[in-house]
Amino acid sequence: MMESGPMQFYEEIEPFCRWRRTEDIDILEVHLPPGLKKEHLKIQINNNGILTITGGYPVDQTNSIKFRKETKVTKNCRRNEIRAKISKGVLYVTMPKTSPIDAAPSKASKGDTLEIPDHKVDDHIGIIAECASRFHSHFYSLRKRLWRKTVVEGVAAVVFVGAAVVGVVKAYQYFMASPV
Repeated sequence: MMESGPMQFYEEIEPFCRWRRTEDIDILEVHLPPGLKKEHLKIQINNNGILTITGGYPVDQTNSIKFRKETKVTKNCRRNEIRAKISKGVLYVTMPKTSPIDAAPSKASKGDTLEIPDHKVDDHIGIIAECASRFHSHFYSLRKRLWRKTVVEGVAAVVFVGAAVVGVVKAYQYFMASPV
């Protein structure tokens, strides 16, 4: 008989992802599971414009966590300038865009993949912070407008329901009081 080691179990997870887009740059924010380190990640882009992020790490001797995220990058993305950085459990993949004047077809050959280094991302931290600030201010103003609209609609709904309840009570009293 042959002896084998302990059986391995893999848990496939879907990490939370969020896009932040501006005219100049797209940022994919991937919230990584706790315990995942830089060396557990692999980021590639193929010649069809599919960005693939894979990762996995052992939780203990018999359990591991794995994930795979695929997304299509925009055609105007400067693929050779894509950078990745991990900060506080979040992977930031920055994808600079070409201006319409700079747009040129990609020269990637069939089957090529691009390993994305995480250096030079520090240069983009200011851009990321600016994008986040701009996103937050736009989101906040939209939220304020929607909140006002929601409050007004909510009050109108409460008044309508209240009037309906009063109408039903009055109708009930009328029919109960009338002789049969």
